[in-house]
Amino acid sequence: MDTYDVVIIGAGWFGLSAAKTRLEIHPEEKLLVLESASSFGGSWSADRLYPGLKSNNFWGSYEHPDFPMLEEVYGVKHGQHIPAAVLHQYLTDFAKRFGVYERTKLNAFVRHAKQMPDGTWELSAEISGAKTVIRTAKLIIATGLTSQPNLPTYAGEESFTGLKFHAKSFCEHGETAKSAKRVVIVGCGKSAYDCAYAFATEGDAQVDLLIRPSGQGPVWLVPGHVTPFRRMMEELLHTRCLTWFSPTPWGAEDGYGVAREWLQKNGLGRLITANWWANMNNEVIETHGFDTDPELFKFKPWQPAFWTGSGVGIHNFDSSLWDLVKKGRIRAHIADIDKLDGSQVFLSNGKVLEADVICCATGWRKESTMTFEGVELEGLGLPIPAEEQARLRKEADEEVLERFPILRNQPVLRYERTKSEPLRYYRFMVPPSHFNRRNLAFAGMVSTTSTASFANAQALWISAYFDGKLSREPKSQDEVVKEVLLHTQFGKWRYPCGYGDSLPDFAFDALPYVDMLLNDLGIKNHRKGTTMAELVEPYKPRDYKGITQEWLGVADKCQLAN
Repeated sequence: MDTYDVVIIGAGWFGLSAAKTRLEIHPEEKLLVLESASSFGGSWSADRLYPGLKSNNFWGSYEHPDFPMLEEVYGVKHGQHIPAAVLHQYLTDFAKRFGVYERTKLNAFVRHAKQMPDGTWELSAEISGAKTVIRTAKLIIATGLTSQPNLPTYAGEESFTGLKFHAKSFCEHGETAKSAKRVVIVGCGKSAYDCAYAFATEGDAQVDLLIRPSGQGPVWLVPGHVTPFRRMMEELLHTRCLTWFSPTPWGAEDGYGVAREWLQKNGLGRLITANWWANMNNEVIETHGFDTDPELFKFKPWQPAFWTGSGVGIHNFDSSLWDLVKKGRIRAHIADIDKLDGSQVFLSNGKVLEADVICCATGWRKESTMTFEGVELEGLGLPIPAEEQARLRKEADEEVLERFPILRNQPVLRYERTKSEPLRYYRFMVPPSHFNRRNLAFAGMVSTTSTASFANAQALWISAYFDGKLSREPKSQDEVVKEVLLHTQFGKWRYPCGYGDSLPDFAFDALPYVDMLLNDLGIKNHRKGTTMAELVEPYKPRDYKGITQEWLGVADKCQLAN
């Protein structure tokens, strides 16, 4: 049995950042990264790249603070989206640069994690087809939210004469982008639009895109630059004064709680906030012309952007997606698939389509493929009786609505909201019942467009937490539970058209979340040169360069003081 100090499962953004930070703090530790894919990168691994795939983020907002994506190395410039192949190479280079590459085993599947009486973990794994057992003192699960595809089944699909696959497998079937003539795309999120664009431009396919009548409707696909000042969308999300327009219970972590409270609770402040969000909606609708063309109108989002979190997409295509719609190359149908028969796809609206490819851009299953042993079932959730949970949930709901009246008027949805419990982790990383054990953390179990900054901050927070060296911690288990319930119940009210019912979702609340983690660590969260810059200059990953060394200096001073 191989024994390690730390095992990290996953070699995407969050797993690689966690490994880099842990090695920077404890270079003497024995660390292992296990990755189920055959290459580094997670969502950007080699076997998940398909024609035309790029990042939603522009260059400069999707790089690790301590590893700049240099133009002379990677060929990407300011104002450009990053090709998927470049991101895969970048993350592979990152692993090599920080000593993670040689500590990683690829094609490694962890099936089972057993907590031993002494608090260590025994992992049952399969590495390159060989079964093995691994022991580790501490475990970081960084498999993320896009590992297990949600692939629907349809009546009669055994008779379907074409090819059916999930968007995750588009790389494997990339040749169909040029060869397919009749393509049905199931879904209306950003990945569905990516696939539709690839099929319509790489070859000469007729693309039919299906929007489920009982679903969330089309994704908000916003221009890369918005407002009369032509600001990048991700820059708006990370401009401190603009984050005040979005309610969040951890908002005061940025030091401007008075301004936030006025905008959320004062009558005039609420009017200003409502107008700001309305202008954001109208700019996207007018720019894309959704109300001027009957076919484009089918792609108009069903709910205001306010209720959607990180699911917003960026129009990062080389040419206009909407021109393809106007030309009839991409057609939208508000319908489900009733059944398949041969090459025919029967829709719930009575139409019948011909297809040689069905690509399901139908999202991801959120449950883990791992099983746990030696942990009570509620051990990965709330360690309190159901009755107490219900009481605390009610109290959290009341607090959310009292603090943020804008959330009382919830949107009317076409679908039934999930009744399952969301992920309830402290700081969205640590199961409450495990907080005092300091042997388990989840990195990247969040949906965010702030991936690079989140991965860096979470990595440092987890290492400090494992070492018992956070500058600020909850004083009791009750405090942990109450805060977890407040933050997770808030997500259900804030993002009913996003992922708030099931997991942490972030948009304009991302910057104050990073503030909260840095405050826990005892390092400065205001990282601009002046107050004006702090308020109006967008935060980029580069603003967090060197925070691990910065924290080590703080931790050393605290140790000497004690």
